[in-house]
Amino acid sequence: MRLIDDVRRRRGREVIPITVVVPTLNRRDRLEETLDALRRQTYPLFEVVVVNGPSTDGTAEMVKGFASRARVLTCPEASATVSRNIGVQNGAGDIIALIDDDAIPRPDWLEQLAAPFGDERVGAVGGPVFDVPLDRVEWKVCTSTRLGVVDTDSPGPIGRYQGVGSDPFAYFAGCNMALRRSVVHEVGGFNAAMPYVYDDAEFCCRLHDAGYRVEYVESALVRHYRAVSAMRDGQQIITDPYTLALGRIVFASHCQSSPDKREEVFRLAGQWEQEWVAHASAHVASGRFSRKDYHRFVERAALGTAEGVTRGRRPRPFTTIGPPPLAEFRQYR
Repeated sequence: MRLIDDVRRRRGREVIPITVVVPTLNRRDRLEETLDALRRQTYPLFEVVVVNGPSTDGTAEMVKGFASRARVLTCPEASATVSRNIGVQNGAGDIIALIDDDAIPRPDWLEQLAAPFGDERVGAVGGPVFDVPLDRVEWKVCTSTRLGVVDTDSPGPIGRYQGVGSDPFAYFAGCNMALRRSVVHEVGGFNAAMPYVYDDAEFCCRLHDAGYRVEYVESALVRHYRAVSAMRDGQQIITDPYTLALGRIVFASHCQSSPDKREEVFRLAGQWEQEWVAHASAHVASGRFSRKDYHRFVERAALGTAEGVTRGRRPRPFTTIGPPPLAEFRQYR
């Protein structure tokens, strides 16, 4: 707390303390690059909280080298969503900035994200994401319908997609968004029923319905390297649709305002599963998938669909955030 007060006194103005949360899983080298990049931030008052999942690639050993600057926590499961909640719960900043373990921010990233929070009505701020494998800005003004149809380059301004019950509504990519901590507490954290897909959009949906605004800052850019994951290969081809299938169903069901609309989601789930089958068939026709790849893909789509319906019928998990541990704040440099 003394550190926060000292920085504010030296600056002669209100400086909002920020916690940067970095979930990670088996991306040792990429994570190290992200942590090095965060040292170049121009913002005067921020900490970094790394939440390491069940990594097996030496990540735990590598982050020990950052222990004097960052706080390192663990998550027992392979879930970016649960990791984000752990990071928010343990973050001492009034603002929580989220970035992935394979993303590099501009040096003034936090400066740009912090500015709109001077307006108390703003609950979240985000910026564009440059997709390095695709060599273009892939995420700009992002919107989603409440059935999970997304557009990552919607025509602005972002105010067109805001308000209670908005459909489509504006959201931000989880690798480049900042949240008011008190709002995360109010709406119950990230939806732990989704491992890591659609959780950013679902959170923003609840934020809109709680009456808060979001702001898009064009200059708050991050470069996303989109490392290989359990879902995509090195060519960015989806090889395992389980999490995507599950996430969309949970997202769509939890974003509905009535039981009838939720039941419509479950009826649509079978149609969405068939779209995954068609996706796999197209990859077979193009030579990207073997027959073995096809059968595994279709099986995983079916499993994700079934699990999505099961989780979607349950109430949304509510994560208690609690007061910020101000004594734990550790300036990152």
